[in-house]
Amino acid sequence: MSFLILSRASDDLRLAGWIGTFLAATVCVAYARKVMKPRPVLLGINIFMIAITPLIELLHIGNNAAVAQYLLKNIDSLVLASIFVTGLALTLFTRRGFLTHRSESTAKMRAHSACLLTVCAVGVVWSLFAGDNHLLSLVLPMSLLFGMQQFLTAGATDRQARHDVVLASAGAVPAPADTTI
Repeated sequence: MSFLILSRASDDLRLAGWIGTFLAATVCVAYARKVMKPRPVLLGINIFMIAITPLIELLHIGNNAAVAQYLLKNIDSLVLASIFVTGLALTLFTRRGFLTHRSESTAKMRAHSACLLTVCAVGVVWSLFAGDNHLLSLVLPMSLLFGMQQFLTAGATDRQARHDVVLASAGAVPAPADTTI
């Protein structure tokens, strides 16, 4: 968010990129130290910020300004692709998957992750064809991704809450009273 605000306010992409990279690295350190709970979509964005600014700087230093400009031109698609790769890694290598929420089963976790990955993949393709309007090419797919994430989390939380209530009430049911004399 800081990158977007700074890049629009100052028109200095270099300064905005480095400040965004520093803040993203700070957030990732907070994730690693368990000060903050990682959010999968934001994790993908933070990883992207940490990687893209140094990469673009190295391309400029190495006289590959055309490649750097190409990356900047496709920044929306690259952000969404970074979220997709992060989600895929979470799905393949963690128990909680892309949703990062405790699921009833591995199959349910994979189904939730597949939904989010599908929305993300469609967003990548969409952003390639949406043009230079960042509202359409980045904000719309990100909004859908955050919305789907909230929807799936709410559904998983609701099912678990009902399951926990059933388990709690099963233990709290008193035994039938003996009414025989």
